[in-house]
Amino acid sequence: MKKFFIVSLLIFVLAGAAYAAEKPAIGYVNLHRVLLESKVGKRNKVELDKLIKEKESLIAGEEAKLQAMQQAFQKDQLLMTDAQKLEKQKAFQEKAEAYQKMVNEAKQDVNKKDSEFANKSLAEIKTVVAALAKETKLNIVFDANELSVLYADDGMDLTQKVIERYDAKSK
Repeated sequence: MKKFFIVSLLIFVLAGAAYAAEKPAIGYVNLHRVLLESKVGKRNKVELDKLIKEKESLIAGEEAKLQAMQQAFQKDQLLMTDAQKLEKQKAFQEKAEAYQKMVNEAKQDVNKKDSEFANKSLAEIKTVVAALAKETKLNIVFDANELSVLYADDGMDLTQKVIERYDAKSK
């Protein structure tokens, strides 16, 4: 029994030493930061902002028409018959529904474009991360935003290197 205990202890110690010698290497990347700070990310943001301003301009024009319609109704309602009032209210309601539909479609268009940019960039960024991980002999690379990292050595942060390589690759 004593021999069994000593052999088991020896195997445990040797296994621990072997594990310590081949410790897994782990790194992390702040993908959100790469998406915002890379050249491609900045170009995408400019395009997205342009789309947002176009949509806001269209929406503001329709909103102004709605407000003018409402003000005209309030001004003239004392001179209108009940039938005219109902007709104007119905027209206003239809215009308000069309306006709300326009707002929802604008949001969907912006979200769709943002998703397209993100998906395309993420696919490209993943190839950059994979190449960098192989070069630096990392076994695992996490997204810093998706994982609660309580401690990480600064040397493990690949974000700036990923931005630099992604920028170089996307010239």
